[in-house]
Amino acid sequence: MVLPLLQVLVTMLLLLYAGRWRRNQVKKANESWESIVARLRANDWGLEEVSERYLYSGAIKATTHGIWAKIDGAKGLWAMYCNAPVLIQLADYAAEHGDGVSEEILESLRSDAFQIRICVLMALAQHVLSRSSVAAEVNAHRATEIYSAMLHRLTMLFQDHSTMLFPRFLAAM
Repeated sequence: MVLPLLQVLVTMLLLLYAGRWRRNQVKKANESWESIVARLRANDWGLEEVSERYLYSGAIKATTHGIWAKIDGAKGLWAMYCNAPVLIQLADYAAEHGDGVSEEILESLRSDAFQIRICVLMALAQHVLSRSSVAAEVNAHRATEIYSAMLHRLTMLFQDHSTMLFPRFLAAM
């Protein structure tokens, strides 16, 4: 008697979740450039100081030991965490309104965003739970490297495939 009721309840919850997920996907697909850019976190946490050439190079000039102070610790990590999916939406917008953006580039950016979020969560957890800050600094350095490389590739995507949006992208960053 309880098992059929449980099955119906689980099925209803899955259908409800699928409906909400689909509605959110449609909303994201219909967002304007301004609404996407408005969700970007301000770059007031020192990425320009860490990057060799902000937006034009993926390399960073900080050591593992100095990265925590240069990105303003948890504030910079959290900004990277929040900006990663927004940057993906910008790339999707450029692909939709640009010409010839390959699926490999977009998938590579999505992979970077996922790795950034994992590295940030690991760094924050290690910072909070560990007495040694070395592990947190290593993950913060890795997240910053990936984030900087992602910004560089996103800049190249806008330059090469969405030249009309490139000035708006630079203004947003």
